[in-house]
Amino acid sequence: MKISIYGAGNQDLYINKLRVPELFGGEPPYGGSRMAMEFAEAGHDVVLSEPNGNMLTEEMWKKVEEAGVKVTQDDLEAARHGEMHILYTPPLETIEIAKKIVDHLPKDAVILTTCTMCPVVVYSHVLSKLMDRRDIGFSSMHPTVFPGTPQHDHYIIGSTSLDGKRYLTEEQLKKCIELAESVNKKAYVVPMGMICPLGNMGSAAVMAMALASILEYYNVGTKVIGFPEETVEREIIMALQVMAAIIRTSGIHGFLKAVNMELLVKNASLLKLTDDQELLETALEKLQNIDPEIWEKVKKAKINPTTLVDSQAIVEELRTLIGGRAAEGAIERSRKKLFMKW
Repeated sequence: MKISIYGAGNQDLYINKLRVPELFGGEPPYGGSRMAMEFAEAGHDVVLSEPNGNMLTEEMWKKVEEAGVKVTQDDLEAARHGEMHILYTPPLETIEIAKKIVDHLPKDAVILTTCTMCPVVVYSHVLSKLMDRRDIGFSSMHPTVFPGTPQHDHYIIGSTSLDGKRYLTEEQLKKCIELAESVNKKAYVVPMGMICPLGNMGSAAVMAMALASILEYYNVGTKVIGFPEETVEREIIMALQVMAAIIRTSGIHGFLKAVNMELLVKNASLLKLTDDQELLETALEKLQNIDPEIWEKVKKAKINPTTLVDSQAIVEELRTLIGGRAAEGAIERSRKKLFMKW
C-alpha cells in the first residue's frame, strides 16, 4: 500500500520529558517516524511529511531514510501519494492538515487519526469539503502507546459509529486492518466513538476504574439487595452524568466543592454489605485522605452554572422537537466538544 504519515513525533518530548526509553523501553525515534519505518520495512511505499526537521536528530533521520521512508516537508506531496493518510499530529494541526489535504487525496483514500483526535471530529471539520469527495473514508490507526516501544503491539481502528453512521466502506475498513496486521500488530476494531475512551491512556484508566466499581455495585445491588437491573442502571447513569456535567462546567476542584464529602462517604459506606467489596473500601479510604493541597485549590474553585440532564434524552428531544438539519447541527457541535478540547 501507499502510506502517507504526517508528523514525525517530538523526540525531545519523548526522550527528555516523558522519559520513554527509561519507562517504556525501545529506542528512538518514537511516534510517527517509527510508524513510518515499520510500515516501510513491511514493504509499503511510505512518505513521511514533517516540516520541522528539528523533531529528530540527524542520526534518527538517517535511520528513517535507511528504513526506506521518503521524507518530505510538503503535506500536499504526501497527500497526492497515499491511499492511507495517518495524522500523527497535535489536535489543531490534525484538523488543519485534514482540511488542507482533503482536496488532493487519491480516490477512495482514508484519513486515519491517531491518539490525539477522534475521526468523527476531523470528519465534522472537513464536512463542507466532502460534497464532491464522498469516496474518502475516515477511521483511526490509534497506537495507544508510543510507537517504538515493546508495549506497542496493536492498533485501534474505528468502524461504524454507535448511532449507525458509517465513515468508511467495508473495503476501506478491510485495508485498515490489513495495514495493521502487515506490521504484526493486532487490529482492534471498535465503534467509532469508543476509539478515544479505550485508546487514550488517561481515559482508559478512568474507564477501567469506573467500570470495575460499576460491576461491583451491580453485583451487590442485584444479588444482595435485590434491586431490579433497571434501578441499578439508573443509579449508575445518574452518578456518572452528574459527575461529568459538573466537571465539564467547573473542573475537578469545582466538582469537589459541590460534593459534601462527609455525606458522600457516610452514604456510600451504607452499601458495604459483603466482604468482597474491595473497590468500595479502597474508594472510601482514599476519599477520607485526599491531599490537603487539593483542598486548598477547592477553596478557591467556583461551581459554575450547570444544567443536569440525561444526554441521550436531550438528543431524542432535539430530534423530536426541532428535527432536520438544525437538530443534527446541534448534535454535531456537541459531539465535537466531547471528543476534543472545549
